[in-house]
Amino acid sequence: MAKQLIAASIAAPAFYGLNTQESGVTLQEGYALHADNCIIDKYGRLGSRKGWTTLTVGSTGVNLLGLSNFKEITGADTLLSWNATSFFKGSTSLTTLTPTTTDTIAAGNWQTATLNDHHFFYQRGYVPLIYTNETTTDEFVSYASHTHATAGYQSANTVLAAYGRLWTADTTTNKTTVWFSDVLDGAKFSTGTSGSLDISSVLTRGMDEIVALGAHNGNLIIFCKNNIIIYSDGDNFQTGMTTANLTLVEVIEGVGCIARDSVQNTGEDILFLSNTGVRSLNRTVQEKSAPMRDISKNIRDDIIEALNAEVLADVKSVYSPTNAFYLLTFPATQQTFCFDTRSPMKDGSFRVTIWPLLTPKGLLSLDSELYFAQPNGVAKYRLYSDDGVKYAMSYYSNYFDLGLPNVNKIVKKITATTVGASGQTFALKVGYEYSPIYFSSTFILTEGTVHEYGVAEYNIAEYAGAVLINDQSSPTQGAGNIIQIGFTTDINGTAMSLQKISIFAKQGKVL
Repeated sequence: MAKQLIAASIAAPAFYGLNTQESGVTLQEGYALHADNCIIDKYGRLGSRKGWTTLTVGSTGVNLLGLSNFKEITGADTLLSWNATSFFKGSTSLTTLTPTTTDTIAAGNWQTATLNDHHFFYQRGYVPLIYTNETTTDEFVSYASHTHATAGYQSANTVLAAYGRLWTADTTTNKTTVWFSDVLDGAKFSTGTSGSLDISSVLTRGMDEIVALGAHNGNLIIFCKNNIIIYSDGDNFQTGMTTANLTLVEVIEGVGCIARDSVQNTGEDILFLSNTGVRSLNRTVQEKSAPMRDISKNIRDDIIEALNAEVLADVKSVYSPTNAFYLLTFPATQQTFCFDTRSPMKDGSFRVTIWPLLTPKGLLSLDSELYFAQPNGVAKYRLYSDDGVKYAMSYYSNYFDLGLPNVNKIVKKITATTVGASGQTFALKVGYEYSPIYFSSTFILTEGTVHEYGVAEYNIAEYAGAVLINDQSSPTQGAGNIIQIGFTTDINGTAMSLQKISIFAKQGKVL
C-alpha cells in the first residue's frame, strides 16, 4: 500500500544567516551552511545582493585603491580617490590631483579625515597631505609645504578627526604614542593645545602597538593589537575634548584590532576585526575580557582562515546605514563578508552571508549610496548584475531529518516560493547523508497570482510570487535518513528573495 508523503517546510530560509561553526547535525533550523551573494533583507528573507556599476568613463586600468569624501564647510561633497601613485576627484570622470610634496608616492594605503574645511591624508612613511579644493597654492600640499603647518606632525598611519582635533598614531618608529593637533587646526601640532599621549605606562602585559583610533560616547578609543584603551576628559556633553583633563577610563586586555580599515562607527557602536573575528566595542566593554562570543561567532573559523591568507593592510570595510550592513572584504581569498546590522541575535552575533569574487579595493558610504574603488574607476552598489555581468547566488540548508530520525526518506517533490525574478532558472539540489554529491534538477519559476491581504491593490512587485514544483519520482534521485536542500541560480538584472521551501518525501524503510 502506498504510504502518505511526509511534508516539511523551511520558512524564511537562512533567516539566521550562515553557520559553519556548529555541527551540521544539530544546527537549528533557519541557519544556512552555504549562502553566497545573498543578503538578509528587511523582511528576514534570503535575497540577492545588488551588483555594481562603473560610473567612471575613460579611466580603464586606473586601478583605484581607495575612496574618501571631503565634506566642505559649505556642505558640498567632493569624492576623492587614489591608486598607488596618483590622486583623483570626481566619479563619472576623474580629474587628476597632483600634491606638492617631496615624497615619491608609491603606495595607496591612505587613511583620511576632515577637520574644519581641510581634508587630511595619512600613510606610514609619508609626510601627511592636506587638501582644500581651493584654487590656491595650498590646495593640495604636504604638511612640509603648507603655509601655517607647525612642527610636531608625524608620518603616521592612522588618523581620526574627533572632538575638534586631529588625532594620529602609528609611525615607523613609534607605536605607542597618540599625537593630537590644536583645536580646529589639523596642521598645528606644536602650538596651542596640541600635544601627545603615551600609552606605554597603562599597558599591563608588556608592550603593544596602536593600530587604529576611534571616538564613541565622548571617549577616545585607542585600538591596539591586543588591548583597547579608552580615555575621557570627564565631560561627555561638550563640543570638544579638553586634553589637559584626559584620564584613563579603562584598559580592556586580551582583545584588540588587527586591521586599521576594519574599524567602522555605526553611530551606536564601533565594529572592528580582532585576531579571533569581528567584534563590537560595546559588547567588549560590557564583557571586559576576550570572550568567544564575538559577532562573527557563527563563521569564526572562516574569518580566521581568511586572515591567515591576507595582508592586513589590504583588509577593507564599510558600514552602510541605508543597507543596514557591515561589509568586510579580504582580497587575497576574494571574499566579502556581509553582516546584517539591523538587530543582533540572542547570543549577540550578527547574521552573515558571503559575497565571493566581489572584493573592491576601497569602499565608501556617502549619504544613501555605497561606492567601490574598482580597476576601471569609481563604481556604485546598484542594480542586480556586476557591471552588466550576471553573478551566481546559491543557498544550502542545514541537515535535517523531517522529524523522523529513524526512517529513510525519498524526496518526491519540492516547492520553492520566491518574491520577484519570474522566469528565473534554478538548479535545485538535494543531498543525503552528509554527502557532497547532490542530485540536481533544473526548473524555471513561473509567476503566481499572489495578492497581499487578498486584494489586487497590493499585487505589486514586492508581493509577486513564483512557485515551482520539482517532481523527483525516479528512484535514481537517491534516498537517505538525513536530507539537505540547496539551489544555485544566476542573478542577471532582477532582484529575488526566497520566501519558503516545502519538501514532500516518501517514507522508506525503518532504520
